[in-house]
Amino acid sequence: MSRINTPVPAARSTLILVRHAHTDLAGSFCGHSDPPLSPQGLAQLADLSQRLRSVPLTHIFCSDLQRTRQTAEPIAQRCGLQPKWLVSLRELAFGSWEGLDWDQVMARDPVYAQRWLDLYPSIPAPGGEHFEDFRKRIQNAMDAIADQVQEGCAVVVTHAGVIRTSLGDLAQLRPSPADFSKCDYTSCWEVWREAGQWSLPTENHFAIAMSCDGRRQMSD
Repeated sequence: MSRINTPVPAARSTLILVRHAHTDLAGSFCGHSDPPLSPQGLAQLADLSQRLRSVPLTHIFCSDLQRTRQTAEPIAQRCGLQPKWLVSLRELAFGSWEGLDWDQVMARDPVYAQRWLDLYPSIPAPGGEHFEDFRKRIQNAMDAIADQVQEGCAVVVTHAGVIRTSLGDLAQLRPSPADFSKCDYTSCWEVWREAGQWSLPTENHFAIAMSCDGRRQMSD
C-alpha cells in the first residue's frame, strides 16, 4: 500500500507590531527626533505589558530611538528577553520639519507645505526621506525580523508611520472595513509571514485608511 504524503504546514512567523507610548512631541512631525516618553507615556507601560502577558513571546525588537526602547523594556524584563535595537525600524525622517507642528510648518513655507499636502506621499518634507525609500526600508526590516523569528512570536515596538505602512500594504491584498489610521499609542497589531508571504489574521480587521489630511499623517 502506498503512503499518502500529507503536506507539511509552512512555518509561520508571528509579529505583534506595537506603537510606542506617548511623548511630548505628540502632534508634531517626529520622525528621527529622539524624545523620551512623557509622564503620560510612562503611565501607559503597565497596561501594555498586561495586554501582552498571555502572548508567548520569543523575541523583542524595537527601533533605536529612546521612545521605543523605553516602551519595549518592561515587556522584555517580564519575559526575560533582550530587545534588539534596529535603526531600520525608525519612523519616516521629516528633515527640517522635525519637531514642528502643522501650523509652524505652514507659517515657515506655506507654498511647499500645501504642495506636500496635495501630493502626499509623493514628495518628502524638505531634507526628509522619500516615502518609497521608507517603504522599502520597512519591508526589508520586517522580512529580516521574520527570518530571525522563524516559527516564534516577536513584539516589534516601532512608530505610527511604520505600522500604517506595513498594514496598509497588507490590507491591499485583503481589504476590510476597519480603520487603523489612528494607530493610537501602545496599540498592537498582529501580522503573519508564512511560506514567504505576509498576511493578516482572519480574526483581525484591518483596512486601508490613508487620510488626505496631512495633519493626520504626522508621525511619531
